[in-house]
Amino acid sequence: MEKEYVQVLSRPMVISRTKHFLWTNVYLDALAWLIENRVLYERSNMGMITTVTLPVYNVSYESNNQTILGVMGLDVTTREMIDTIPKRQLGANGYGFAINPNGFVLFHPLMKGQMGYLTDPPSLDLLEVELDTAVKTVLRKEMINGVTNERVIDTLVWAPDMFHAGRRNLTYCHTHITNTDFSLSLVVPPENQHHLVISGFDASTGLTASIGENVSLLLAPFKYCDDFDTNFLTGIIVGEEATELHPGISDLHLKYGQALSSLDELLKAKAKCDKELVQNLLWDLEATSVVDSEWAAAYADEANEDVRSLFLATNGGLTRLYPDSAIGLHESEANNWAAHYYSRALAANDFVYSAPYREYQNESMDDDDDETLITIAKAISMDVPAGGIFKPAVVGTKVSPAFIESVVHSATYGSDDDVVSYLLDDAGFVIATTWTGNQSEAFVVGMFLGMLDPALMTRLIEADVYTRVEDYDYQALCKIQVQFGSAGSAPVYIPSISNLHLLVEKAIRAHMSVNLYAAVSGWLHSALADDVVGDELILTEEEEENCIKLLIQHHYGPHSSDAMGTFNCSTCERSFKSRQVAHSNLLFVVATAEDDDCRCDHTPISVQPRRVDGPDVCNAKPHYRRRPSDCYSMNPNEDDSDCGRGSSRFPSAQLMIISTILISIINKALVASQ
Repeated sequence: MEKEYVQVLSRPMVISRTKHFLWTNVYLDALAWLIENRVLYERSNMGMITTVTLPVYNVSYESNNQTILGVMGLDVTTREMIDTIPKRQLGANGYGFAINPNGFVLFHPLMKGQMGYLTDPPSLDLLEVELDTAVKTVLRKEMINGVTNERVIDTLVWAPDMFHAGRRNLTYCHTHITNTDFSLSLVVPPENQHHLVISGFDASTGLTASIGENVSLLLAPFKYCDDFDTNFLTGIIVGEEATELHPGISDLHLKYGQALSSLDELLKAKAKCDKELVQNLLWDLEATSVVDSEWAAAYADEANEDVRSLFLATNGGLTRLYPDSAIGLHESEANNWAAHYYSRALAANDFVYSAPYREYQNESMDDDDDETLITIAKAISMDVPAGGIFKPAVVGTKVSPAFIESVVHSATYGSDDDVVSYLLDDAGFVIATTWTGNQSEAFVVGMFLGMLDPALMTRLIEADVYTRVEDYDYQALCKIQVQFGSAGSAPVYIPSISNLHLLVEKAIRAHMSVNLYAAVSGWLHSALADDVVGDELILTEEEEENCIKLLIQHHYGPHSSDAMGTFNCSTCERSFKSRQVAHSNLLFVVATAEDDDCRCDHTPISVQPRRVDGPDVCNAKPHYRRRPSDCYSMNPNEDDSDCGRGSSRFPSAQLMIISTILISIINKALVASQ
């Protein structure tokens, strides 16, 4: 019956001979897990995929040609889609994304399912990933309708650390993908409106650029050549003194040195490589070699002992740094495209100061702790003859907090103890301060001012020095406490160990990608909660679940360049004055300090993401969706000769009489039984 039903409904489609491609939403590859010998293994799977299907028609000779034989399908990974995006031309701050006719995202750099956060991505709307604005709403509708267009959008962009944000003019170019329901958009930042096309370097000579004394190189894990394995590669370290000056660096040096040799051999053997990427790398090696001698001369000055490292990171994935002993400070940033300092420096025109984020004061850290170091970075700009700029590299340094602290103290020298000064970045995080609430200012470096001096931060926001921005993270993970109990005695059946093994095995087969122990403990708790007697021991286990979190960022407001004012505390009045530091992302703030006679409200203002219920979806305006455009409900050439006619069927008179008599007998029997 079902087969005939499908054949009848599909006849108009068969007659039309339409290649009706159907694409599913993205989902996790079902073969992500594998059981061998009753042991659960995580496979090297395809990750997030979408399936495209196409009907197969009966076109055989002398057939009615109005039947469908079946459906063929093909799995396409989002990784394959992402690989088609010209990432090298878009730059570190450029990206691409795609959506379906419902406006749901197939892939996007902020889609956490791609970054390993979630085992299965939720149905995320574009406006839940990008900032929801009127212009983005128009963009989304055009993409859903398959419109090809290009527009420059003034939008708020979050930095990779999700604590910094700033406004940028980004170019969105979108078009429909042929034979799919999807639309693709490329987002181009201003610094990548043009890109270098480098040629003329002989790759067969290998990586022969000279490396200065006490200099190290890091290489981003890009796919330079097909046979170059980047799975284990977080950086390539080169330098004569690297093995001696960095603890435990010998094994890493050997490992990455072998990788460098491998790449060198591939280039000499003229293997199949990314020509543009290799040319860019060779150019970077030669162009940046001139800084080695300059760094050595600058670093020889003992007065610069607070300067821990000097570095230069290029668009080709090369990071050159000095001295060798600082390699440990940069190893985690070998992929400079993913480093926070790199993307933020490219997005700015000035020096960008940044400190590692911390929510509270940390008494365990001091000026000598690597985690307190301040990174100062600036992009190198090149003017393009046709107009615009191109930024091929970022240069910077890592310094101790004492280096910046001395400048702050010099700026406030001679002031009385009633004044406190702060050097803040563009999001309100402390870079340096004269605050004396602790023995060392380094303990508060990286803290948000709202946690240290809430009253002052509130006044800066009210004075439009900073603008507060809130948004929702619909892909967050929240920790929860799961309780389960066990009893000393119970009158009900408690599964034995062997039975539990069977239960676990069943749970594995039914829920491969969830916490198996939680499934077992949750079943036991619900099954025994009402019947267990005696002393009960309550145990807890921490798990994670999908949730919505509120994201809070701050960026410079309209009055950030110069502002002053007063604000009232409970028993006094405080004043402040702020001014931006030229050619940097810094804000210098001087304010009346608190003392025993002047105390302000110290309810902290945190920027740490926190769990919330989210927006009121019941009263929210529904998003635009596109209904299917193709309909095959009827076709004038359809052969309906084998279809029946409802009007020609009449019920049997004998059957109706027998049915009436049986119903009457049954009713009488029911009445008699009562």
